[in-house]
Amino acid sequence: MKKLLLALTLVSITGFAFARGTTSQAASDGTVKLTAYMQIDMADPQYEYWGVTLDAFAKKYPNIQVEFEYVSGEQFHDKFQAMAAGGEIPDLFTCYSGARSSYILNRGMVKDLRPYLTEDFKSQFASSIWDPQGPNGEIYIIAPNMAVTTVIYINTRLQKELGLTTPTTLDELIAQVPAIRAAGKTPLLFANRGVWQAQSLLLSTLVDRLGGKGWFEKAMSGAAKFTDKPFVDSLAIVKQMVDTQLFVNGVNQMEGTVATSDFIQGNAVYYLNSGWSISSVKTACPPDLWSDVDLIFFPELNGEVSKGSSAATMGEALAMNARLTGAKEDAAWKFLSFIYGAEGADIFQRYGSISTYKLDLSKYDIDKVTKQYIDLINTRPMGYIIDAKMDGEGVNNLLNPGIQAVMMGDKTPEQLAAEYEDWVAKNDSNRKR
Repeated sequence: MKKLLLALTLVSITGFAFARGTTSQAASDGTVKLTAYMQIDMADPQYEYWGVTLDAFAKKYPNIQVEFEYVSGEQFHDKFQAMAAGGEIPDLFTCYSGARSSYILNRGMVKDLRPYLTEDFKSQFASSIWDPQGPNGEIYIIAPNMAVTTVIYINTRLQKELGLTTPTTLDELIAQVPAIRAAGKTPLLFANRGVWQAQSLLLSTLVDRLGGKGWFEKAMSGAAKFTDKPFVDSLAIVKQMVDTQLFVNGVNQMEGTVATSDFIQGNAVYYLNSGWSISSVKTACPPDLWSDVDLIFFPELNGEVSKGSSAATMGEALAMNARLTGAKEDAAWKFLSFIYGAEGADIFQRYGSISTYKLDLSKYDIDKVTKQYIDLINTRPMGYIIDAKMDGEGVNNLLNPGIQAVMMGDKTPEQLAAEYEDWVAKNDSNRKR
């Protein structure tokens, strides 16, 4: 893959310096050159589609040349923050829609794409990616995918052996616990050793179901509080799931790989994980078992405000430098609309990823579970993932370990809610805007 990319005239994976300003004109021969800084690990096989995408763009737009620097992990952000502090950023760059890219968003360095986003263009994508990304409704990125939490994988073979049907409510799921336990199986596998999982993969969805995005936005700003009923009741549901023995014993010590292994070995009927885990679960499953797996969103709760939702954050995408004008701005938009539009999405899908672009799925060889997932994300509302919206220090140092304490009975939901609200009120940047 690296050799292929080096062969493309479109791409260079050597470092380069970014000019403080941007040239708006094309060269005398009509060539427009753009610089790009991208968060990507080209050694990872999941990015195999990227070289194919760039090759297709080069064939369609031979006069537009994009020189890339690829950096992955925290090194990407460390270097980019230094660039931003110096006022020198490239024409195109990886950007997140939330706090992760605040060091460029808060400096006004990212172009608002709304002038390009006609209703016809937006209608070709999942509607959830057009939620406002800036304080005044700005749209900075066209998210090619969504990181969706809280899906449940079902071993339908085991389910039928035990005479069970797919639960539509949490109460129905809990009612199945005695029969599943009597068979020596785990009702609902869940791995929370990483500590973040209970917050991202469970609590975030519960909070959206009971409070909705409107309540969460108020809690972020201080117009509501994390001691309010939606948050406290959501924490109480997590504790209820432990107390009713839905989870495996030692849920807070279980690793994700162990949970996946237990599921494919038939040791559990249900498996709570994320939407982005589909490929890893599929890879681990024998083909005959994968054909007997179904996927659902979390069952219905009593008193839902956001019916049947999951929680999600938009995947990162390339954004445009706010200083771009003229020929370079036009070339940059051609690049973005190509890689995230119909042609780029087709390649993305053919290489096994799930695009937010509304493709005709009948053209692709897509397994049943993936089809179920696509149907859900295209028809269900999506709430916020807490750690994608709130400051990391409070989530990582207080909320995440606090949820484990609630699960173990060392802290009540009310106590944790009060502690987190106190921290947010004093420290979170959302309350200081």
